Amino acid sequence: MEVERLRQRAKKKLLRVTFPDGKVICCSKSVNTMIEALVEIGAERFPSIEMTMCHLPLLSKTIYPQYKEWMKPICDGWYLNTQADTETRYMQLRSISQQLSLGLVLEMGVGFEVQSASTTEKKQRTRDRLVVRFADGECFDSVRASETYLGTIKKLGVETIMRKHIPWGNYDLITSTQQTKYQVQIGDNRWVTVPTTTKEKARVLKVISAMLHIKIEVTCL
Repeated sequence: MEVERLRQRAKKKLLRVTFPDGKVICCSKSVNTMIEALVEIGAERFPSIEMTMCHLPLLSKTIYPQYKEWMKPICDGWYLNTQADTETRYMQLRSISQQLSLGLVLEMGVGFEVQSASTTEKKQRTRDRLVVRFADGECFDSVRASETYLGTIKKLGVETIMRKHIPWGNYDLITSTQQTKYQVQIGDNRWVTVPTTTKEKARVLKVISAMLHIKIEVTCL
């Protein structure tokens, strides 16, 4: 009986992250769970995360030389300093959820159903895709819909769009200061709202193109 209890205590603790839409992420290693959760959260929100590890930002677009063996790629050129244990990663994700008002359900324990890394990676490669084609032949077709969305807005013209005062919720789509957590900086003193779903991103782009009288082909895949 005592041996069995010792074996139970020796089991590796896992992290399980459940998003408000029901998506569950639980990998065999807590570091992979955290990376996959960050990918799901989206790189456009990373600049709003205020958190450090070893006196340096937890998320960075550069690899810290002194911690290069711990810097793991996330997405869109961002890296995570993974020098932490499962308990620390749990606390980090909890803080990120609070900072961004994500409403994540975080669990740490044993006996969770584990996803295979290959399945998770395959889902990431195929989800959330948006394709935009311009009349001049230029095409925006990034792995992430948010990149396609932001690239299209830049080509259409940030200043031109801002002058149209296109509404989104209680604010204009593009504002001179950050008004909501769903906005990312797209230029000096320019913040644009990034809708959470691919269909919403596509709808916004279609509205913009209609108001600017610029023909584009927007496709959700």
